[in-house]
Amino acid sequence: MYWIIIFIILLTACQQPTGEQVFQPDPVRMVLRPAGADTLAGEPGIDAVPTPENEPNKIQIQWYRHHQINNLDRFLVYRSADPQGIKNYRVVGEVPANVSGKVDSVYYDTQDLSNNVRYYYYVTAVGHTGKESLPSDTVSYRLLEKAVKLSLNGNASVVSEPVMEFEWWIQSGNTPDQYILRIERFVSADFHPLAFVRMIRSNYQTPQTFRLEGNELKSLFPNGDYRWRIDCVGREDVVNQYFEGSESNWQLFKIRWND
Repeated sequence: MYWIIIFIILLTACQQPTGEQVFQPDPVRMVLRPAGADTLAGEPGIDAVPTPENEPNKIQIQWYRHHQINNLDRFLVYRSADPQGIKNYRVVGEVPANVSGKVDSVYYDTQDLSNNVRYYYYVTAVGHTGKESLPSDTVSYRLLEKAVKLSLNGNASVVSEPVMEFEWWIQSGNTPDQYILRIERFVSADFHPLAFVRMIRSNYQTPQTFRLEGNELKSLFPNGDYRWRIDCVGREDVVNQYFEGSESNWQLFKIRWND
């Protein structure tokens, strides 16, 4: 009996995994998209991402830096067009963790995206031993048709008088309820602080125009290089309107006031 007991103890010990093998990362914490995110400087959370005019928008998925990052190998991004049931999700991308010089808390989805389809995402963390965390919170986004044929003062590349007339088109004519005009000071590809943002009520026609004028523009926009774009905002009758939209490509221009 003594040897049987010893054998059972040894067998049980052999079957116990080591601490490293049982390490399972904590779930990923998603950056949730606040109301009015498109008017904020950083535009946090899930969002459309500008692309060239003939390409569909990307979708940005964002999460907080993981507190166990030194023990992680990668993050997996899952997507589904059907929110019901985890079996409907598939991996659409992965992000290496803790690689020097690489951002490991954001992913841009470009795979077979279509307008007017709501996509659902969650993210998991995978440890060095291959153990995967439980899923993060689920976030979703629906891409709308984006504005095209953007024009400032009749396609002028330089603004020298205090009048700025913006024009854009929705190719299909299915205009949204609201737009957002976003203007940034273009210092470099990595530094472009927000200079101006304005919600614009749709006139439900295309092209849509918006005009800024007056000498106050000279103080609002000092001489320099700028870029602008138009965001389409989800319908007002939709509860999650801030989780759907589109962003046009950027248009560059210069301001050189004639003083």
